Amino acid sequence: MPTVSVVVPNYNHARYLQRRIDSILSQTYQDFELILLDDCSTDHSRDILASYRENPKVRIEYNDKNSGTVFKQWNKGVRMARGRYIWMAESDDFADPRFLARMVPILEEQTEVTFAYCRSWSIGEDDQRVGYADSYLTRLDATHWTKDFVVNGLEECRRFFVLCAPVPNASSVLFRKDVYERVGWADEGFCVSGDYKVWAAMALEGEIAYVAEPLNYYRSHRENVRTRTQAGSLLAEYVYVMLSVVDRVAPRDTLIEKALVDKLLGLPPGMRDPHNRSQAAKQSLSYISEWNLRHNAHVRPEAMREYFTDWEFALVGTEFAIAPPSRWRFFLHRCRFYRHYFPGMNWKMRLVNLMRLFGAPLVGYRNRHWPEQTLTRLIRMLGAPEEN
Repeated sequence: MPTVSVVVPNYNHARYLQRRIDSILSQTYQDFELILLDDCSTDHSRDILASYRENPKVRIEYNDKNSGTVFKQWNKGVRMARGRYIWMAESDDFADPRFLARMVPILEEQTEVTFAYCRSWSIGEDDQRVGYADSYLTRLDATHWTKDFVVNGLEECRRFFVLCAPVPNASSVLFRKDVYERVGWADEGFCVSGDYKVWAAMALEGEIAYVAEPLNYYRSHRENVRTRTQAGSLLAEYVYVMLSVVDRVAPRDTLIEKALVDKLLGLPPGMRDPHNRSQAAKQSLSYISEWNLRHNAHVRPEAMREYFTDWEFALVGTEFAIAPPSRWRFFLHRCRFYRHYFPGMNWKMRLVNLMRLFGAPLVGYRNRHWPEQTLTRLIRMLGAPEEN
């Protein structure tokens, strides 16, 4: 039996699929099987997958009907897997040839480690690097993810999983199949945050290992699940998982208003209508923010306040998309946004946001893009150079 089962769940990623598969087959560590899954792609993905059929490492499975969520594909791949370890290699990413050679020994030698993950490069549609995929984590801890570590999973959850998903990309993870099964598999009711939920659950089963060398290439493009998913649903799922982690790992005496938490967790975002989903997300975020500021001593309070303010603005944006605000309320929102982010803006962004602010009561939410469009045209007419 192979030591590793590599699962590639694909849907309409023909453009990136050969690069993905070849980066797996060219691994310096070769004790693996490769399970290629296609979820009823409408592009020419199946032709590409079929070209690998003669490779002895490869098994191919086509769905007759689209599953509706990648996490059904995850679970299907794990059920098919014969290896002890699983690499969920997303079909639009690719890997350094040394990925498995670095990650497998960690799980082989340290039996308490439930999963190991590495740093990832963030890349665009044409493979251009745009920085590290975990850059959002530096505001919470500037050094934690710059060096290798093995940490207690519960402590890592109490430090960081209660604030965010510290694992930016599933393709960077190698995990134990038996632990994945023990925690209840991936939640198929989620569209985008099922990975966050399962990593937290697996973390609580033992230790987590991290490799600071970037051995994974995480691609962002217009056809990502995350970019195709309604923003409100994405944020609501993410906040729901964040609250569930707080509920699981917080000392019982720190959980005030437990009845409210139970109510918020009692109905997943996908089962709520858009308005109730938005309201539940706002209540959840308020609770999460308060709990972290009171009890999470690992992150500076100033950094946490900035972080949660960003979340609040994001949730207000989704709320406005569901129910457009009055011009007065929209103007007040723009005032608060401008005052909060002004110090970090360059001159152009200050001017653009000033136009947005004064334009809010004039054009309202539905025409909110008019002010900056007008400014852009004015700059072009005057021949002023535009900043990148």
